Amino acid sequence: MKLTRLDADRRRAFDEDGFLVIRNALDKSTVDALIEAGDRMAGSFLDKPPVAHKTNYNHLDLRPGLLREKAFLSLVSESSTVPLIVQLLSPNIHLHSTAMIYKRYAGDDGTPFRIGWHRDIRIPRDLGHAGLPRVGIKVCYCLTDFPERDSGMTLLARGSHKNTEPLPLRKGEVDPDGVDVVDMQLNAGDAFIFENRLFHSAAPNFSRRTSKVVMYGYAYRWMTPEIYLINDDDRHPQRLDPITRQLLGGYRDLDTPPWALQDWSARNGVTPPNVPWTVEV
Repeated sequence: MKLTRLDADRRRAFDEDGFLVIRNALDKSTVDALIEAGDRMAGSFLDKPPVAHKTNYNHLDLRPGLLREKAFLSLVSESSTVPLIVQLLSPNIHLHSTAMIYKRYAGDDGTPFRIGWHRDIRIPRDLGHAGLPRVGIKVCYCLTDFPERDSGMTLLARGSHKNTEPLPLRKGEVDPDGVDVVDMQLNAGDAFIFENRLFHSAAPNFSRRTSKVVMYGYAYRWMTPEIYLINDDDRHPQRLDPITRQLLGGYRDLDTPPWALQDWSARNGVTPPNVPWTVEV
């Protein structure tokens, strides 16, 4: 994995907004390979005609089994994005979730709706909204263009990772009050990263083409990954490079240091400050 350095401006932008756009994260050949593999896996979904006003019928969210495809496995340690996540979290991370999301045309009337504003990793259910830590970051890779609003892009509530209360939604409205709701216009090959505390929502696709993205979530190793990753096809971990092996749970014992990304961070001069247990006073 090559280093993509997180400079001070990008770190500041991520800390302020809760997300960061990475233009041209993937080249065309990589996008083409991902679409070829993704379309094969989504064959039955793509073969059926869209049905207006039936969101679930027109929306595919495929999670298990992606890493059995070489194209998707190669994204686990993608150099344009994962180094940024290492620098924002630490070397002590692994892959927490995967998702391939395809959205068909939602219909002609353009009636807005949302599929649930939420924060990731579910920790507010147990800890509440105040004082939440940043424990995970997702990366979303665009496989198709999103040239205009309402094209099926995940919506982000800018700066909402700082909220200490639930999002305020007026009765009958789909978006929160007093929040900058970001509906990004991106191209195939672009990506963005966003942290677990940022409120976001799936949205319908009113463009007349199928939108396609891939999302990978990374979290600290003491956060249990989604169950389908634990049971996924990892029969040949010895064939993986050390960083990919770590990210796929190669160190099962949490007392084993995350050697692969620790060594990578040291070689590239991005090792985070040591946090001691005690300090002399």
